[in-house]
Order: sequence, then structure tokens, then C-alpha cells
Amino acid sequence: MFEEGLLGKINSISSYLADLNMISTAVRLILAMLLGGIIGIDRGMKRRVAGVKTHTIVCLGATLVMMTGQYISLYINQSGTGDAARLGAQVISGVGFLGVGTIIVTGQRHVSGLTTAASLWASSCIGLAVGIGYYSGAILTTVCILVVFRYFKAIDIYVENHSNVYEVYMEFESNESMSNVIKKLREEDIQVNNIIIVKKKTKSQNVVIQASLDAGRWRTKKSIFRIIEEQQGVVTVEEL
Repeated sequence: MFEEGLLGKINSISSYLADLNMISTAVRLILAMLLGGIIGIDRGMKRRVAGVKTHTIVCLGATLVMMTGQYISLYINQSGTGDAARLGAQVISGVGFLGVGTIIVTGQRHVSGLTTAASLWASSCIGLAVGIGYYSGAILTTVCILVVFRYFKAIDIYVENHSNVYEVYMEFESNESMSNVIKKLREEDIQVNNIIIVKKKTKSQNVVIQASLDAGRWRTKKSIFRIIEEQQGVVTVEEL
């Protein structure tokens, strides 16, 4: 009897919060602030351009948009047949433009900021879930994102350390030096693919390329780079 009464109260509260009213609006906005802020803390601690404030605002904005769609469906259309997800769909695509601002490409075309851009997009999705009252999905997704931030870096490092493919930036004294290095790598069963000639802004006559190195068998990155560095005419070699 006690369990039925407790379950009944929980169901009653859930139904109340699923409706759009002053209390559920406050709960959704506060929850959006908390979940967006939690994701932003990790990015802020890593000194990314999008930190706590940016993630919180994105999550809040997405929540408001979803509640606005629900409000239009329930109260403006009267019949309740409107598409509450229509405004939310625009958030998904619109946040992509914000994410682009967090992606940085260096002079050697090394890309960083993709994880932050993805976390902004995920924050908007969490906000949409909160805005429509799907609290459990929003909370569990936030927990999963924190697990990815905390533990998947080690998996990333392991995969990178055991990869056979490397994106590299190489600089040579001449075209002949470049050809000799490529020939040597192929002799070592290391294919050089996707070669891009990079034009330098300096007056140096060095030949600069970006390429993918694909080793036929697994070997350490240090051993591959040592082969390149030992060749004559190599000015510098770096992994992108």
C-alpha cells in the first residue's frame, strides 16, 4: 500500500513536470543551467574558447526554444496539432555555426577544437531534451559525456599509439631530397599518400609537403620518424 502510494506520488509529480506550467518551466531552465554548466566545466578547465558560460547559454537557449515550440503547439494553435519539434530542428543546425568558431586550424593545418564544437552541439541537444520534459534522457546523456571526457582520452592515446597511419608535415632542402626520402620510406614498406605541396610565405626555397604515412606493418612512431630524420636534406618532420 505504501509502495503504491509512493509510486502514485512520483507519477503525479512526473505528469505535472511534463506539462508546461510555471513550476515545470523553472525546473527545466534550472536543470538546463546545471547540465550545460557541468559540461562547460570540463572545457573551461582545459582552457577551451567555449567554457562554462557558453555551454550553459547554449543549453538554456535550446531549452527555451523547445518550450516555445511546445507552447505554440498547446496554446497558440489551440488544437494542439502543431509540430513542437520544428523550432528545435533549427537549433540543431544553427549551433553548427557556433561550433565552427571553436575550431582552430594552425599554419600546418593541424585542427583542434573539434571536441569543444561537438560538446556545444551535444549541449544544445540536451537543452532540447530538457525543454520538452525528457529529463532522464538529458541527465543520462550528460553523465555519458562526462565519462567520455574523463576516460576516453586514454583510449584515444592508445589507439593513436598503435596506429599505422600518420599525418605528417615535412620540409626538405630540395625536390631531390624529397624524392630520396619517399623512395627510402617505400623501401621500408611505408607508403606515402595524399601528398600536398605547401606554399610557404617566407623566401626560403625549401620544399614543404603534407602527407599520410601508411606503414605496411606496425612499428612505433619514433622509429618511422627516425628513418626520415636520418636522411640527407631533411629540414624538419612533425606529426600533424
